[in-house]
Amino acid sequence: MIIQALCPRAAMLLALALLTVLGSNSPAYASHSGAVAPSTAGHIAIGRVGPAKTRAADVTNPFTGLSIDAAAANRRPLLVKVANTSNVRPQDGLADADIVLEHYSEGGITRFTALFLTHSPEKVGSVRSCRLIDLELPVIFGAGVVCSGTSAGVRQRLFKSKSWEGSKGSVKNTVWMVSDLGRFECLKQAGCTLPMFRTPDRRAPHNLFANTLNAWNELQARGLNQPTSFNSWSFGGGVPETATATQAITIPYTSGAVRWAFDASAGKWTRFVSSRPHTDKATGAPLMAANILVVYANHVATNIIEDSGGSRSIEIQLWEQGRLQVFRDGRMIEGTWKRAANGGGLELVDAGGAAIVLKPGNSWLELVPLKLAVKTS
Repeated sequence: MIIQALCPRAAMLLALALLTVLGSNSPAYASHSGAVAPSTAGHIAIGRVGPAKTRAADVTNPFTGLSIDAAAANRRPLLVKVANTSNVRPQDGLADADIVLEHYSEGGITRFTALFLTHSPEKVGSVRSCRLIDLELPVIFGAGVVCSGTSAGVRQRLFKSKSWEGSKGSVKNTVWMVSDLGRFECLKQAGCTLPMFRTPDRRAPHNLFANTLNAWNELQARGLNQPTSFNSWSFGGGVPETATATQAITIPYTSGAVRWAFDASAGKWTRFVSSRPHTDKATGAPLMAANILVVYANHVATNIIEDSGGSRSIEIQLWEQGRLQVFRDGRMIEGTWKRAANGGGLELVDAGGAAIVLKPGNSWLELVPLKLAVKTS
């Protein structure tokens, strides 16, 4: 070798020089702790908002504006369908959600779709069946879906929806985990590795719950647990001077008025249903939100029958654009929500077309008909 032909001192200097050059040009470097730099390889996701990428450490949750653990950031968000009839309150897991959407289901009652990314609750529910609005949400948020089932009419629409594209007729090639489309629930919680399980303390259908960790494992096994590329929302401090001071919001849903009252000491909104505090079952604490978004959208009764009483499924047309009210820090901002037809993302803009800045934290979206008389005070 050339090094051996040199004098000992020259050989040593040449060897050190070569090591320095080779080390500085290595494609993957190690820190002092031995950790290898994270990969930034891109992923294409079913129902994607755009090209999803692996998120590095110390990232911001796109749904809350808060820092999130890197492992959590690199998984697909989960949407879980949760009942909201009086006999299931208080529910499990809603306090852990980054976003909760409330909407009319049928017959004047409302139902929730809760989005999880930050936290991994092992009991969410009770879980109920999906509705037409849930065909839009996995596309908007780039998320997986967990629900107990679908009516025949909704199922037909699902098979033609954007989130079913590329399925080749198999639910295993999609982001959906639905009990009537495969084996996704256990008869008991102990030892269950499936996305959902039954409990003995309630009668069916209100005894079904979701385990988000198992749901993420299911997506991982399918090769579909990539992170979302949703980036529609802005977060930060400060409220525009044009925002209207507001201490309470009342949404007169037929099944019971929802009231959000601003708690100045907490800097959040507290939820009430039919004048009673709506609490989290695990903690007993009131449900609270940093932001309340009242999203006005056209509601159309379809010919899809959802229950034995003949109630019709409602198509909530969450596309194109509509009126929006954003409530944060005891103030209201009037604006517009925007979404491309069948596309991902959900823009929030003010009267001047600038992005509305949300308060960092969780958000509740109240989806309401165009002419519903929402009251503020």
